[in-house]
Amino acid sequence: MKLYHGTPQKNIPSIMRGGLSPNGIGIVYLTPDINVAQKYGVPLIVETGDLKLTAFEDCSDWEVLCWGRIKPENISLGVLS
Repeated sequence: MKLYHGTPQKNIPSIMRGGLSPNGIGIVYLTPDINVAQKYGVPLIVETGDLKLTAFEDCSDWEVLCWGRIKPENISLGVLS
């Protein structure tokens, strides 16, 4: 499944080297909408593969929780058309 994560431009080199690290409670926030990701900075494409994901019905259109670190090989730069 392809989801997106928005981040400031200055974070891109670190993310592309080491991946996306979860916050203090173990979550990386993702979205199925590239336009939502863009609101937070540069949109990154995340191929979720077998990552543990949670989406709550009332916010699944804009927010998906990923539990744990996302490896850099699962991440690429997003492009808006």
